[in-house]
Amino acid sequence: MTAVVEDRRVRRTKAALQRAMVELVVEHGYHDISIDALASRADVTRATFYAHYPTKEALLTAVVDGFADEVVAAIQSPDVEDAPASRLQVLLEHAREAGDVLGIIVRGEGDGGPLRRFTERVEEVIAVDLALRLAQAGATPRVDQSLITHARAAEAVAVVAWFLQHPKASPAETARSIELANRRGWDWASGFGPD
Repeated sequence: MTAVVEDRRVRRTKAALQRAMVELVVEHGYHDISIDALASRADVTRATFYAHYPTKEALLTAVVDGFADEVVAAIQSPDVEDAPASRLQVLLEHAREAGDVLGIIVRGEGDGGPLRRFTERVEEVIAVDLALRLAQAGATPRVDQSLITHARAAEAVAVVAWFLQHPKASPAETARSIELANRRGWDWASGFGPD
């Protein structure tokens, strides 16, 4: 019983520290916050902070990883249609719900580490999805497969950044527009060539 209570206490403390990180970064920017400010906002001691995270960088990484884990689980849910547009829509819906966390990521807070880390996680999901789709279709990529996954991940993160700046945008419509532009080409999306 003691271990269960302790585990709950640890989870609560980590959650409080992660909330404090997000709130303070939004309010002041990553570089302007201190361990003391984080501990104070989370209502824990400095020693408690260090018992859970060795640095504020480690805490920011935990925030990004926790968010990425939630998004990946949602994208890979059996309820999500097996299509890139559906997965992008789920990502955008999470962006709407957790705009502060994704804002921190796409702004490149923490010297861009969270952005790189999140983009890599998105790329991993895209790589698995692409490999499965290629195998099912018996298709062979015309360009390097890692280039495709890297470009699509960068595009997904850029779409999230745009989406966060356009609060009235619809996740479903945005995802459909991106998928259509990818299918028909960005020149077509820009208005060049035939309909």
